Amino acid sequence: MNKLFLIFNHELTEEQKNYIFNNLEVNEIINLPPELSNFWSNIPPDIDLTPEIFTELEGFLLQNRDPKVNNYCLIQGDFGATTYMVHWCYKNGFIPIYATTKRVSKEMRKEDGTVEIVKIFKHERFRRYVLPDP
Repeated sequence: MNKLFLIFNHELTEEQKNYIFNNLEVNEIINLPPELSNFWSNIPPDIDLTPEIFTELEGFLLQNRDPKVNNYCLIQGDFGATTYMVHWCYKNGFIPIYATTKRVSKEMRKEDGTVEIVKIFKHERFRRYVLPDP
């Protein structure tokens, strides 16, 4: 059975967990430890990203992977950090994925002339990140 590392800032919904267990055949979901979760949630916006700031995260992933199974990484967050980690995953034998959703908008015209828009996001599936051919 496979592993899934969560590198993102949200809690999984029950629907997402069911998809992970049934479609990706994952039997272990691994959250980042608090200090790495805090790092990922608070990538400083006022600095340039360098490989060195990801060293602890990379070490955690390498230390906890299982070379006998598929090791998925659900990666969503800061665009630059996400891009870096997707490339890193491919170089190190991890499978980077992200969540996709269906979006439905409803417009309701009110008596006072205003328009209220409600947006509903529904989990659809997880999809692998792809890299262009070199």
